Amino acid sequence: MTISFTYVREAYLFNKKTFIYPGLIETSSQAADLTPIWTIHVVDREASICQGRSGAPIMSSIIEGARKDLAQFSYQGRLTNGGLDSAKSTWAFIDFDGHRYDWMAGMMQNCWKLEDSEGRLVAQYIGMSRDYKIRGSLVLHAKVNESLIALIHLTTKLLRYADTR
Repeated sequence: MTISFTYVREAYLFNKKTFIYPGLIETSSQAADLTPIWTIHVVDREASICQGRSGAPIMSSIIEGARKDLAQFSYQGRLTNGGLDSAKSTWAFIDFDGHRYDWMAGMMQNCWKLEDSEGRLVAQYIGMSRDYKIRGSLVLHAKVNESLIALIHLTTKLLRYADTR
């Protein structure tokens, strides 16, 4: 079972919104008539995700640390964290059930894979496209709950910080 999503940046120059659409989209014009499933909004070191185009955030995150290598996530009054694990060279986070996940960079630093603590592939993120508005795509390879999928989507925004240290 795989489920795919595409991240499309909003067209406005200073807007920090990224829309998440179901399926793999090759050009931003293909998304014009579609309704996003989620929207990620980033302001400085804070990011949030909501359902649809706007609405109350279902999860938020704050990036911390001088090197932007730590993050704290909030979901329905519960907190968890993530950060750069220099020993394993991964960007890791703990879900709200206490399970660890590691984003591992591919050879080109714009292809990442997410593994659980037992080394099983959970998701893959590819952060490149010929269309400058397409910010990347995510493929889920495992069944995940709402809080984990929101964590996965928010942490894809943090991967950019991990490769700019």
